[in-house]
Amino acid sequence: MKYTQEYKSVNLLREAWVNLLDRYVYDWFCHLTFRDLPKTFTAINRFNGFITAIQRKEKVDIGYYVAMETTMLGRYHFHALLGGLPGIYILPWWKWWFTRYGRSKIERYDPKLKASHYVTKYVTKQLTWYEIKGLEYLNQLVFDIKN
Repeated sequence: MKYTQEYKSVNLLREAWVNLLDRYVYDWFCHLTFRDLPKTFTAINRFNGFITAIQRKEKVDIGYYVAMETTMLGRYHFHALLGGLPGIYILPWWKWWFTRYGRSKIERYDPKLKASHYVTKYVTKQLTWYEIKGLEYLNQLVFDIKN
């Protein structure tokens, strides 16, 4: 690939998003798909319902970054980093999504695996939807600015 100004700008945008997301502590890394083919608005509402259900049942405030992509089969698929869930069991929420909507993979977030880099590829693509919400509920990491 030719290193163009456009390519450089896309990488700078993605790098800025990674730097932003890496400032916060996340607990879960989620991949959520659908067995049916919902419209865009319906898919987003289902994700929001998932977040609301967790907050109500677990009595927590959740901060998150979520991006939606379309799979090769034309199905919507979410990638999400969720925080504010320390000590909350994943299995009931995996089952909640699976029972209602389809395949899900929810795992403990490991910052060493750099999921923030993985999920930010969507902010540089056209025709995608992403949202960042509730950062005030997340713990921020402290950085040594002297180095």
